[in-house]
Amino acid sequence: MPSPKDLFAYMRTVSRGSPVDKRWSVLGMMWSQFREGNAPPDSPLTLADVMASDDYRNLMAAKVAEGDLAPDFDLQGIDGSARARLSDLAETQPVALVFGSYT
Repeated sequence: MPSPKDLFAYMRTVSRGSPVDKRWSVLGMMWSQFREGNAPPDSPLTLADVMASDDYRNLMAAKVAEGDLAPDFDLQGIDGSARARLSDLAETQPVALVFGSYT
């Protein structure tokens, strides 16, 4: 079970938003949790369940150090029509990897 300190740290991280998630204040998250509980009614997991899972803890541990080569990966384009492989892109141009929120 995560501590209140862990929950607050998670909320602070999520509050920054991402390219796909809008910013959301910690106070807003706390109010929503108070009003609606930890998760939507159709969700099988609560926030505490997610934070206590090994998968979530694994995401918090860095796998690549600064200066290491990024592992190769393959992603489908947003429109679903194309795929992009990191190694193919890196052969022709510099590549910047930008990561959003954990959610």
